[in-house]
Amino acid sequence: MAELVAEKIDWARAPANTPVCEDKGIYLSDIVQAILDGYETKEEVMNSLSLVDDDEGTGEIPAILEIFVPVITAWKSGAGCGMGCEGCSGGCAG
Repeated sequence: MAELVAEKIDWARAPANTPVCEDKGIYLSDIVQAILDGYETKEEVMNSLSLVDDDEGTGEIPAILEIFVPVITAWKSGAGCGMGCEGCSGGCAG
């Protein structure tokens, strides 16, 4: 019998409408908006979106935070690569 393997999502390249917790209607854009609103830990994001540990997809939140928190923090502080974002593929090293 073939074993089902969950597809690993590249959150840095995923579209904003990629489901994180489809049952609750939570998408990548909702997680990013929570980060923009100042929530930077898994617990803060989950509380802001009324999610609990048993909800599908909550295990993906740390991976999303790892990518987007530093980028948004740098963006808010005016730091970053300074080369513009036209055509950016998310490879900015800061």
